[in-house]
Amino acid sequence: MRLYQLYLIINLPFFNFFNFLNLLYVFIWNNYGVNTMDIDNYDVIIVGGGPAGCITGENIKNHKVLIIEEHQCIGAPLQCAGLISMNGVKELGAPKGCVNDIKGAYIYSQNNTIKVGNDEVRAKVYERKVMDKDIAIRASKNKNIDILLKAHGKIIENKDKSSFFNKNSNYGLSINHNGNKHNTFPKIIVSADGAKSFIGKSANIVKKREMLAGAQIEMANVDIDTDFVHVFLDRRYCNDFFIWIIPMGKDRVRVGLCDSSNSYNKLLNFINNHPVASNLLKNAVPIEFSTGALPIGYSKSVKNNLMLVGDSAGQIKPISGGGLYYGAKSAKICGEIITNYLSEELPINYLKNYDKRWKLQFKKEIDFGLKFRKILYNMNNKTVDKILEFIIQNNLVEYINNNGDMDRPSTIIGEIIGSKIGFKI
Repeated sequence: MRLYQLYLIINLPFFNFFNFLNLLYVFIWNNYGVNTMDIDNYDVIIVGGGPAGCITGENIKNHKVLIIEEHQCIGAPLQCAGLISMNGVKELGAPKGCVNDIKGAYIYSQNNTIKVGNDEVRAKVYERKVMDKDIAIRASKNKNIDILLKAHGKIIENKDKSSFFNKNSNYGLSINHNGNKHNTFPKIIVSADGAKSFIGKSANIVKKREMLAGAQIEMANVDIDTDFVHVFLDRRYCNDFFIWIIPMGKDRVRVGLCDSSNSYNKLLNFINNHPVASNLLKNAVPIEFSTGALPIGYSKSVKNNLMLVGDSAGQIKPISGGGLYYGAKSAKICGEIITNYLSEELPINYLKNYDKRWKLQFKKEIDFGLKFRKILYNMNNKTVDKILEFIIQNNLVEYINNNGDMDRPSTIIGEIIGSKIGFKI
């Protein structure tokens, strides 16, 4: 929009002053973008406007924070199954967007099925677009936080592609918004830019790690028990992870999988040919397709004035792929550490306490998950069948119901696989 266009609109018969103010704001924002803001005035710049980034910002007190998001809308595109444990819901602040309660799961191997769960609600299914926006709105109510959409951030580099520092050995950030570029050196940069974390990679914090490709289809017109998710461990359809059918209430489900390659075609093969799934989904109509990436393994999360949080830091359960609980709790720790660092003018090494604290919470569980993942996903269908047979024959479902924990699967897996109960691989 240019000034002459504004003149024409002003002279339209339905024009009013409120409309003019809105149009003027849009004109300035779209044409000047980042230059209308004093970028250098922010103490902290967070790259990524998802839950991890927004919750980090929300927990930074009394210091200027800018959250930049590359997309034009918070919460889009969808890159998540949206199944969140009750602990995760609590850490996220019980946001809006819940569409269904989950009480358990049907777990399928090639030839066996078990049903775990009871009347207790163990997880909730969320519409991520609604949830993410609600968290962002909540964060924006802090007067010290601004949010900038359609803005890309990257670490400033020299011509030889090495990272560029200022005189205090801090990383600098180049922000591109609507074609306008601005280089800045905030006191803290937070990388909350997701699984691929271009910020973390450019600073050489995020190094090579396993990356699975996810594919998911939301489908309508499905007659299904809305209280239970369906989990499939079957190497015929998915070799490196598992397949899920998650009820969204009424007649909608999300069907998805992660694998090392060709995820979309494998998903279609599962929907059309798996004996259970093809029957459940026989009348289903696809209404939304989404893709995503799942990083397996964590990294160092602090380097100089750069901090990583959420998927960027690998704060993800390797067995289930869930990251919202670990990410939200770690984001709160990150925000607290940043507040202390800035408020008390502490030495920069203080920031490393963030790495220590979140790993004290989750490292043991993630390490267990990484080891068990190698065991589980090297199993063939015959071995997976035997595990489910063992659970059935030893009446262990009730034990799982009483002792299982979505966020800490080691509490139950360690008992069943090669431990006290005694299944030997």
